Amino acid sequence: MSKALIEQLSGFAGRLRLVREACGFATRRAFAQALGIEEAAYRKYERAESYPHPETLGRIRQLTGATADYLYFGDESGLPVSLHRKINEIM
Repeated sequence: MSKALIEQLSGFAGRLRLVREACGFATRRAFAQALGIEEAAYRKYERAESYPHPETLGRIRQLTGATADYLYFGDESGLPVSLHRKINEIM
């Protein structure tokens, strides 16, 4: 795996975890269940081992309000204000 891909995955994984926690999901299991996916699959996203399928990414967006631009690139401009505030409180 290239260094750039590792950094991109790590950034995605960290932001995904922030979003999960900001939305009140204390565990990976609870979030995976809400998304309708296996916990093992979700765990790979937070461990920076893989990216979610586009359909799953859409469910993350519906459930949390987090945009793909935020999750992949850290662009906060499209986040709902309430989610942005919660993320900043966690950080």
